[in-house]
Amino acid sequence: MMEWFQALPTDLQIYWGLALVGSVVLGLQTLLMMFGMSDDMHVGDVDTSPAGAHPAGLSLLSVRSVAAFFSGFGWTGIALSKAGLPMVVVLVGAFAVGGGLMLIIIWLMRTLTKLDSSGTLDYHNAIGQIATVYLGIPANLSGNGQIEVMVQGRLMVTQACTRHLDAIPNRAKVKVTELLDPTTLIVEPLV
Repeated sequence: MMEWFQALPTDLQIYWGLALVGSVVLGLQTLLMMFGMSDDMHVGDVDTSPAGAHPAGLSLLSVRSVAAFFSGFGWTGIALSKAGLPMVVVLVGAFAVGGGLMLIIIWLMRTLTKLDSSGTLDYHNAIGQIATVYLGIPANLSGNGQIEVMVQGRLMVTQACTRHLDAIPNRAKVKVTELLDPTTLIVEPLV
């Protein structure tokens, strides 16, 4: 194997070296990602942007994006050299493909990061929503009833009370006006 590699011209040795190193790093990161260990690969990232500009691992010079560049640069350099094209054309093509792959990886990782969600329910998002009384609500904050309300795209049954002077019966429509505590909503009847 070493004899084959040493017999190659210097430019092909560089292309093969970059292609193999880049491909191995991308392959390892893919395997680690499949087993849920991809966050550990941010250790080697070099962030050239101001603090907090974007999530870790998504900078221009992350390990993943540089590995994509090397892989694309190397494999394109090999293919274009084997086709007998002049060195300038080979370099321009290799830089174009490597840079394109680098940008695609950055775009994909930023897009995937936007899909991340904590799933934490915040009842403040219910304020202003129209709800249906599920279990009658006693008058003047004298007790709790329950309402069905959409919170962050989920239909929730939650505790509710009212400042209104009359009790609110089952199936009545109400509007959420404020929070009494983190999970109890204050409502008023719709007229």
